Amino acid sequence: MTAVPNAKDDTAAMALPPDRFHRVLAGLLLVLALSALDANIVGPALPLITSDFGALGGLAWVLTIFLLTSTAATPLYGKLSDMYGRRPLLMVAVVLFLAGSAFCGMAQSMGQLILGRAIQGVGAGGLMTLTQITMSDLVSPRRRGSYQGIFGAVFTLASLGGAPLGGIITEYWSWRWIFYVNLPLGLAALVLLWMGLPPGKRTTSHQIDYLGVLITMAATSCLLLALNRGSHEGWTSPSVIGFGIATVVLALALVPVEARVKEPLIPPRMLRNRIWLIATGVSTLLTIAVFGALAFLPLYLQLVGELSPAESGLAMVPSAAGLMLSLVIGGRLITKTGRYKVFAVAGVGLATAALILLTVASYAAPHPIIMGGLLFPLGAGLGLLMPGLTVAFQNAVDPKDIGAATSTSGFFRSLGGAFGISVAGAILASHVGVLLPVRQGEVKEMYNIGLNQLAQLNAAEQAVVIGHYQSAIFAIFATASVIAALGFLAIRALPEQDLSDQAGSKRSAG
Repeated sequence: MTAVPNAKDDTAAMALPPDRFHRVLAGLLLVLALSALDANIVGPALPLITSDFGALGGLAWVLTIFLLTSTAATPLYGKLSDMYGRRPLLMVAVVLFLAGSAFCGMAQSMGQLILGRAIQGVGAGGLMTLTQITMSDLVSPRRRGSYQGIFGAVFTLASLGGAPLGGIITEYWSWRWIFYVNLPLGLAALVLLWMGLPPGKRTTSHQIDYLGVLITMAATSCLLLALNRGSHEGWTSPSVIGFGIATVVLALALVPVEARVKEPLIPPRMLRNRIWLIATGVSTLLTIAVFGALAFLPLYLQLVGELSPAESGLAMVPSAAGLMLSLVIGGRLITKTGRYKVFAVAGVGLATAALILLTVASYAAPHPIIMGGLLFPLGAGLGLLMPGLTVAFQNAVDPKDIGAATSTSGFFRSLGGAFGISVAGAILASHVGVLLPVRQGEVKEMYNIGLNQLAQLNAAEQAVVIGHYQSAIFAIFATASVIAALGFLAIRALPEQDLSDQAGSKRSAG
């Protein structure tokens, strides 16, 4: 068990007494648990949501819209928290997340569910980022590795419980309660953070690049729509070409806009910081790979592996177990040695190797237990990577830029997650977006066949559907492996820098 370091040693310029520090710590851990639960609890419910509401294409947007809106909100939370303090922005983020959760639970159609996930995403954009920013105010980079271990343990425990809990709730109760479960946790976090953090006050003057954010998200939306429609309508259809042209035009329009604003979405000094640039690039590549690889794995385990929702959730547990173990050990080793590069390189290498093994396994279609076991090294690799990269770039940037650096890095990770899921959805659709001949000359759209519909097919028809899903998952894992390998090549160029022994506010004062 990771011990909590002495709060007195790392109290920031806010001069929080130890009792208030621990309230804040508990509140932030609950916020982190909210984020982890939501990332994992939804997966096992996706096949039944498909059966209730319709097409798998809409299901992909249940995942994508969440990441898209959270991506748009992430950089705004960082700068606004620099301007008005951490507490007000944390309150806003948690309240929006809870409102979206309640809306999702009450949804009566796929459209309503997607809207609820969009609201959830706006709140979620601040959960992880503001947690990291607030801790950078309270703890020095040198000691932050130990706290990363604590946060990693809580994150992983929530992840460990998320998938099985989602499967159990879905199978024995209702998938709607996978959203309602966020409400009591969120309310408790609000109370603790309100009691522990000081009131917000204007500390830093920033100009928000709203136009840059708007153009970036419009370009991203067009790209995701092109991927989504291309998998259904064909890559040469007018709508796909139109969205592709719009993506290019918007991306080109962003260049002069960013050149004129005082504080662009990506500050030029960030691009000149090699540590921030490499850390952000590698974390984005790994997010694309892992989100894409795991997005539809529960669906594969249920359709191909014939697991129940609860069993598919349990099969995902090894990834979270590996993540927790390596986060705790890696965080403590970073604090002890003051080094981060060796752990980051080892983490990316291990995750890449695991994805390659999963690619081979998905082709061979072994027992689901073997597939689940291969998720352990994938999680372990991510656990070694995550704390090292965050500590590295927060230590490398000017203390006054920690909020912007953390939120901008989170922005690209969220963008990578949305892109990874969209690419995986497009690959899936290209393999199963065909008509399935059934009895008496009828045809079914294979893309819309969920668990309930699959059970109504005969053995030969089921074999056809399962074969298409198996080939799709193989292609998804193969693509993820290539992307992760690019990250492994990039991480080797990460510079090593001595870690500071002062918390963010004290470094500014110094």
